[in-house]
Parts: sequence; C-alpha cells; structure tokens
Amino acid sequence: MLLGVYWYYGFPEGLYQFDFFAFRPGLGGHADGPAELTATVRSPAPAALLAEVRAVAARYPGGYLFGKVHGPLLRLALGDYALPDYAFHVAGELEKVLRQQQATPTTELLPADTPLLRLAVPHDPTPPYRSGCGLLQAVSTAPRLHRAGVALLRLDCHLPLARQADFLTALDALCGQFALNALYYFDHRISFQTNLIVFFGNGRQGVGGQPLRYTNTAALTPAVLACLAAHGGQARHLGSSHHYPERGSHSIRMVDADFVL
Repeated sequence: MLLGVYWYYGFPEGLYQFDFFAFRPGLGGHADGPAELTATVRSPAPAALLAEVRAVAARYPGGYLFGKVHGPLLRLALGDYALPDYAFHVAGELEKVLRQQQATPTTELLPADTPLLRLAVPHDPTPPYRSGCGLLQAVSTAPRLHRAGVALLRLDCHLPLARQADFLTALDALCGQFALNALYYFDHRISFQTNLIVFFGNGRQGVGGQPLRYTNTAALTPAVLACLAAHGGQARHLGSSHHYPERGSHSIRMVDADFVL
C-alpha cells in the first residue's frame, strides 16, 4: 500500500509547472475516475520520440504511463487514484524528451480505435489492503498545502494512561521496521485511561524520482495489534463523544509536516 502525500482533486500549484502536460483532476464517488497528467503532441520523428519515451519509462517504472501513437501524433497519460510527486517528476522528464525531439503541443484528437500502449505499469510488492481488518483504517485528509492530500492508516484505541508512553515508543520502533516516516496522535484522558487516535504514514513520495516506499499492511496490522495488547490496550475508544481524542496533534516522527499535518 502506498501511503503519503498525493494529488487527486487539484494540481500542485507552486511545486510544478509544465509546458506540455495538463492536469485532469480525479472524479470521486460513483464517477470513479483517476487523476491524470496528459499531453498530446505532434512530432517530426514519432518513432524516435516514442523510443525516447520508452527509455524514460524504463528508468521510472514506478508509475502508470500510457501512450497512443497515430502518424505524427503522440498522446501520453500518467494516471492513478493518487498521484505522488513521483508522477510529476516523470512528467518533467518526459517534457525534456519532448523538447529535445522538437515536439509541439496540439489539441488534435487521435482516432478512438488507436491502440493503447502500456509503457509503464507499477508493481506494488505488498499484499492488497483489506479495509475490513477492524484495526487499521485507511483514511485520507482533505486537500492541504499545494492542494495535496495524504493517505494514512488510522488506529483508534484506548489503554492505561501509565502505559501510553511505552506504547507510543513501541509504535515508533515499528515505524522504523516498516519504513514509515510519519507517526502522530491525538489523545483524551479519562481517569487512569487514555483514548488515542494514531496515524501512520509517509511524507512526499518519489521527489526527484526517488523510489516509492510501500507499506506492507498485512504485516503491520498484526504487529500493531500485538503491541497494543502487550501494553494493556484495546481497539476503539472508551466513553462517549465527549471523550473523543482531540488534544494534539502530537508528532512522534514527522517529515514534510506542512503537507502531512
């Protein structure tokens, strides 16, 4: 599972600027469409241009990249339901190629039956996330800095107040094992117990083309459950809505705080 900063509903204004690629926001709800960076160009040497595009795809195989070619026209699309910095970096690398090959932007449409070329399709090495696990919930934030959203895992639990510090220290160690670099929480004390909301995640993913960091939630979930049990804790909160954890946020490990918090 890919956790961290992403874009879906809006372009990261102020972070990236493109001459060829345009951003199409995702469509949530029943429309269910990915966000896309798309470019359609006319090329004086389409075969040479496509070869250069394939070379970029080979260097950066961690994102979806599709193409269509019809005569001198080439259409490129980078799309997903969560576009990390990685996708925008790849778009920037493709723009270098388009300039070198003297391609020009165009609004011409390719025929509907033009074959689709799957130039790069990412491989997530972790098991599929099961949202019904009952312990760690997959959540996303509302748009934040530069219109970014953040994909996180959320834990709602309670445990003895005296065990809170050791529990959070143990979670921090787990984050180190699972390559997570964002961990923060909210709390509410009830007598000798404490309600917690803990968020696990990452910051910006793939800046400068760095490899993406995937989280193995199938392994993380039982590790967190064992840690909670070892510190006398249980899932869910004690009390009523008046005891909802709102004190915070308290950061234990944090990168890209302006985006994540």
